[in-house]
Amino acid sequence: MSYKLSAIALGIGVMFSVGAAHADTATISQTGSWNDSSIEQYDNNGATATITVNGYSNDAVVVQQDVNNANATITQTASAGDATIDQSGSQQWFWTVPGNNQYANIQQTWGWGNTAWVTQRGNNTDAGISQGGFDNLAGIKQQGQGGWVVAQINQTGHMNDGYIEQKGSGLNATINQNGYRNEGVILQRNSGHTATLTQVGSYNMGVIKQH
Repeated sequence: MSYKLSAIALGIGVMFSVGAAHADTATISQTGSWNDSSIEQYDNNGATATITVNGYSNDAVVVQQDVNNANATITQTASAGDATIDQSGSQQWFWTVPGNNQYANIQQTWGWGNTAWVTQRGNNTDAGISQGGFDNLAGIKQQGQGGWVVAQINQTGHMNDGYIEQKGSGLNATINQNGYRNEGVILQRNSGHTATLTQVGSYNMGVIKQH
């Protein structure tokens, strides 16, 4: 199985939202094809980012760093789109301070060839991806200690890939796939974790590895 990762930083259409530990809200709406959109929020408490795109071959990126109580949502309603959410705490010289209470959601409601990727580093993280169509890729990577670390991928259609990788404590991962020739993988590190992979259809492959 091959996994591709959307670009975290885009050279065009960058929207900065910088605050001194205050709540920021940023919203981007685009209609059309071959658009790029990006929201970056730093040093914040209570940041909210929303990107809504209607059209083909669009790229959407949300980066929230050194942010507590962060909420990010990307919605795309066509094919060949990339959606990326990256949430984390702060990096202080030789160590990283985890962010708390991170929520990420990506919805690619229909289409083919879409890619969705969520990366979270912190405590109390919750990530969800929903995709409909075929030949789509969804990936969630989380690292956290304390509280909860939750990931869920729902895919309806054919030839889709779902991938969840978690490291830390309080891990809970779920992949639901409905269709044929889908692939689902859940990897969890450390102990005492919960993983559920449900596939309905034919010629599917499912893997859960906990260690």
